[in-house]
Amino acid sequence: MTEPHVSHQIPPSPSASPEPPRKRPRTSERELGPSPSPHQISSPSSSQGEASGSGSSYLGASTGRQGGSFPDEAASDDRSGVRRTPDGMKAGGLKGKGTERPSAPETQDTEMVWQPEGGATSSAMAVLYPRHGEQADHGEDEDEDAPVRDGEFYIDSADCVIRVEDTLFRVHRYFLGRDSSAFQHMFSMPMDNVPPENTEGCSDKNPIRLYGESAERFRALLSVIYDLPLQLQTYNTPAADVERLLTIAEMTNKYHFASIETWAVDALYNVISGLHGPPQKQYQLGSCSSTWMKRLLEVALLCGHEPLRNYVADKWVERIRKRNLRPVHALDIADRSRMRRLQGYAYYVQLLEMGDGFDPGVTEDGEQYARSRLGATATALAAVNASADSMGDRLGTPAVLSHEQKQRLLSGHWSLTRLWEQLRVSAPKFQRPDGCTYHQHGCLQTWATVWKDVGKTETTLRFPPVDVLGRLEAMREQLYMHADLSCALTPQCKRTALDALKVTVKEVQEGLADHFADLVAAEPAGGRSARAGESSL
Repeated sequence: MTEPHVSHQIPPSPSASPEPPRKRPRTSERELGPSPSPHQISSPSSSQGEASGSGSSYLGASTGRQGGSFPDEAASDDRSGVRRTPDGMKAGGLKGKGTERPSAPETQDTEMVWQPEGGATSSAMAVLYPRHGEQADHGEDEDEDAPVRDGEFYIDSADCVIRVEDTLFRVHRYFLGRDSSAFQHMFSMPMDNVPPENTEGCSDKNPIRLYGESAERFRALLSVIYDLPLQLQTYNTPAADVERLLTIAEMTNKYHFASIETWAVDALYNVISGLHGPPQKQYQLGSCSSTWMKRLLEVALLCGHEPLRNYVADKWVERIRKRNLRPVHALDIADRSRMRRLQGYAYYVQLLEMGDGFDPGVTEDGEQYARSRLGATATALAAVNASADSMGDRLGTPAVLSHEQKQRLLSGHWSLTRLWEQLRVSAPKFQRPDGCTYHQHGCLQTWATVWKDVGKTETTLRFPPVDVLGRLEAMREQLYMHADLSCALTPQCKRTALDALKVTVKEVQEGLADHFADLVAAEPAGGRSARAGESSL
């Protein structure tokens, strides 16, 4: 039954604000549709059922603050996904009985959401189901469990009741409405013809509903809003709860608490980087898991915190190069964030980890699960094991690559092989240093000859052709000790030549990501159609 529309306003509770109360128009039956999840990527072409995160280039807030911005079909005015309708009212996030509702949940467009692996550590997109549709299917919430009051944040003197899952929170509108938050926008919505007893949030029987949110994560948000300075100081110590800091950073970003978000991600960086001393062992980037690395990098990208982003990415690359972490876990986030160094090394090491039959190896971290320990194929090792249990312990969980990732690896194999063919016959060029009088016909000629010879030694060729960096490092060690270079080149020329090799290695490292471009996807449509026509003849 449609509720009557009666104009009325409720003055704020005296305990709700230490400042002089400000009159704000309020709406009836408000439903807050929070901002996209901490891993959401908006796309102008995204539609319901579309694969998560495909085609996106960066992560960040849609407000244009740190982290970049994304286009939205209806010109989103903030990160909550709330869009302006033609009549100026917000749609898609804050709704009331006085506003027009969407036709049905299944016909609404859904935005592209980036969910990390292991969804327990991430919040899902807060989906807002229209109340009238819910009543049509389930009646007046008659099948729902009776909510219980939260033991920590049900404050009798507060003036706003919010239900998250089956938990009721009673908090102060003033605290929720600070910092230009999404709640401030909701509380300022106009309200007409609604009696006070029918205003959502006024009582346990008529709370404001947050759909798609978890009570635990909302409790973490309230804790940082209500905490005193001495309590907040614990987050700036080596014993800080980093998991809770991550949740706070995600939630404050989600609900637009800009200044608290900045504080949270700064505190997170200070703890992780060891500014206050070594963090707890499970949070140390030198020993943590790939899942933890990914979670940290996601939050850094979400909040646009460049120091944390670069710090985590560098540590991740370092451990991938040592084969301490499996590169397969970094491929997805590297592609989405377009972090070239992480993307290049993740694909490069993954290519080296590939076994026979394009076997990508396993997902378990640790040097004992590197390809050099597993052997050429998991199938060969499986034949050695007597039982399925021992095989599982020894082999680990098989990794799975997407079609696009396989295409990139194949492109990288072709490109790196061609690069080595060019490098092995062309020694790095270097300028004549002061003091060398026989440079052109002496030093350069000897350098070129020795370079080609060293490129064919057994020490160099023990690395696969695609391992260009491995072969260059092997050549550097041999050239440094080579007798002909020591005799035929002046000390200045030898030093300059080896420096030129270092420059070549650095150029290869910085350009690794370019070798793993999907050449099939990047091919012009005309070329594909032309070849298709030729094959049909």
